[in-house]
Amino acid sequence: MAADLKTVLQKYKDRSLQDDDLEPEDKDVFLVSAQKCLENGEDDSEMLLREVSNKANEGFIREVGWDLLPVVTPFLTAGKAADTVQQHCRGVLGVLAEVCKPKEFVLGILEKLEGLEDDNVFKSLLPPLQRVLQRLSGKRAHCIGLTLTTLHSHLTEVPLPSKKKPQDPEDESWRQFGVDTQDKHVGRLLDTTEALMEFVQPFVQMAKKDPNVEAAMNKDELKDLEILRKELVKFLTRLFKYPLVYLNLEELPVKEDENKTQEMEGTEDNTQEVQQNRCRLCAATCMSYLQVLDPSFSRLLDLCDHYCGPPDMRVKRKTKSADKQQQQDGEDEEEKTEEEDDGKEEASLLGLCCFSYLLLVENIFIDKMPAVLSHEFLGAIHIVLICEVLKKPHRPVIHKGLELTKTLLGNLEPFCLSYEILELQPFAVLPESLIHVMVQCPTKSLRKLAHDLLTAYVDKFDWRGRYMLLRGLMEKTGGHAGVMGLIVGKVKDQIDACLKDDPPSEWFTGNKLSELLRKILHLPDGATTDLLDNRDWIMPALNLLRYLVIRDKPDQNQTGVWTDWPEVEKGFLRQLRTGVNLSKSHFQEELKKTRLKHKNAKKPEVQVSIEVAGDKMPDMPYEQQIMVLESSMQMFSVIESLLGRITEVTETYRTGEKPQGKIYKRETDWKCSDLHAAEDDPNAVYMTCPCCGEKTKMPDGFTPPKPGEELKQFDIELGPPDDDLKYF
Repeated sequence: MAADLKTVLQKYKDRSLQDDDLEPEDKDVFLVSAQKCLENGEDDSEMLLREVSNKANEGFIREVGWDLLPVVTPFLTAGKAADTVQQHCRGVLGVLAEVCKPKEFVLGILEKLEGLEDDNVFKSLLPPLQRVLQRLSGKRAHCIGLTLTTLHSHLTEVPLPSKKKPQDPEDESWRQFGVDTQDKHVGRLLDTTEALMEFVQPFVQMAKKDPNVEAAMNKDELKDLEILRKELVKFLTRLFKYPLVYLNLEELPVKEDENKTQEMEGTEDNTQEVQQNRCRLCAATCMSYLQVLDPSFSRLLDLCDHYCGPPDMRVKRKTKSADKQQQQDGEDEEEKTEEEDDGKEEASLLGLCCFSYLLLVENIFIDKMPAVLSHEFLGAIHIVLICEVLKKPHRPVIHKGLELTKTLLGNLEPFCLSYEILELQPFAVLPESLIHVMVQCPTKSLRKLAHDLLTAYVDKFDWRGRYMLLRGLMEKTGGHAGVMGLIVGKVKDQIDACLKDDPPSEWFTGNKLSELLRKILHLPDGATTDLLDNRDWIMPALNLLRYLVIRDKPDQNQTGVWTDWPEVEKGFLRQLRTGVNLSKSHFQEELKKTRLKHKNAKKPEVQVSIEVAGDKMPDMPYEQQIMVLESSMQMFSVIESLLGRITEVTETYRTGEKPQGKIYKRETDWKCSDLHAAEDDPNAVYMTCPCCGEKTKMPDGFTPPKPGEELKQFDIELGPPDDDLKYF
């Protein structure tokens, strides 16, 4: 076969060929012989490389290069051939990239890259593809853009690091995404990304802004150069979008072992070596390329402004750009191209988020950002982007969105934002996105960060803006008890801050506050409301009401709570008392039944079973059943205590008597749950509870009934909460 190959090459040696000059039979013989040479091993493959590299055969190789490419490529597959043979194959591809027709060879390589799964072949095709793109003359920006899109599509087929849903809310394993080198997908992702970084480097230098070089270009060359810059920026933002935004891009902490070694040795060198994060290095390389293409990052900041800024500002910009386009030649064609580009860029919001995170949070090239941009403007152009990012389920993505929000909010002063910007939907949606993280994210640290950012975001608005935000959240997320409780707590904080102003704002006093209280102090199902399901907002609501009656005296009535007090008493407090009594009776009966069944049964019976994803969980033991029921009873007692404290304060204002620190609640029927003692008191009167058999402490002055005698009315002693005084 080697002889046949040499015979064909000798026939066309030193000839400048055209397509018609090459006989099909000779081409077939050459291709079959070339394949056999690669199959025979390194000696024949070396001979093939030598013949292909021979200048005398350049004319023939130029004509058969398109067909030789699919012959050589399969031998680059990992394990397909010996390392030496694969090295010779790469040499052959390098020669083809130098002598073949550039456009045809580019299309041939791109055809091979489509659907390619082997990373070894992919990385082997990058150097010849890079070289042949550099050989292109004239308008090459679109060809380079098509190539970069194809290359990134291969990268998106590489899966992200394997992850499991955390069982522990303290789990911080997501910080190892891309850092844990033992993960089987990390190596592929980073090796491929680094190969693409090396591939695109010469094109970045080619598109580098240089006034001296651009001055010597004509109009078409300048236009092609600008298109090339756009294509490169889009490619780099795609790398941010996948995979970098899903990986940990923080600086890794100093290795503990090295520090301990330094301390033990007593060295005076205080320098600490930071672990190398390959993900961060890739991201920093991307940022450096973007800085070369756009020294002040104005292009990407304009993209954030264009796709993420307020809608009214975008309309103005589009109008101006349309007027400018009408003065240019080829208007229709340019507008069509720009619309296509816009559609591609809108899909890269994650990429823009990663860019802004690296720039503003990690401070990579922060000194290159224009200093004239105000903090308010930077916050405004990122608002939509952040809302989009916080919807994602991936914790590294959520972390970047939260950290970016933290940085942007940290640069703003309280009361610096007007309520008027809430008319723009993104500004009103951001709190909902933060609440979504607080409810759905499994990691405690991220949930806490989202909670802190929600508080900080509300505080940046004026009083009217704060009122509008909290009222809007109350209307949109009122179905979730935990979220509703959080909002009620924020309302209480804003009322407290408002009352400290002189004079207080009208938005958290008077009629405006009454509107909020009517939404808060309302039981959806009246006295039959499930108090356990709604406890997360009932407790904050009672705390808010207790704060108001203590902080705002009836003669002052700054908040207006006393104006609506009859409605509050009738529509909320009275129904809540009834609901507590009903719930306590129900749970007390369940507690009694559970104890009796456990006492009478030969084996403890279990009434509670739980299924998760169709799998039955182990039965709840008797002790846990009792604990659950008793904890519910304790919750009812806390609600009752708060109700008692509110009643005490209101009765004090009504009668004019000073509070004694205790309140007595009149009951007509004795229930054991009202009288359970926390600690034994040797001076107290005790009885055996007829319901549960527990030893129970009787209130002061209680006279034990005679056998068969019905219990008479008595007073139940309820102490006030310990934290009342902090509001004075």
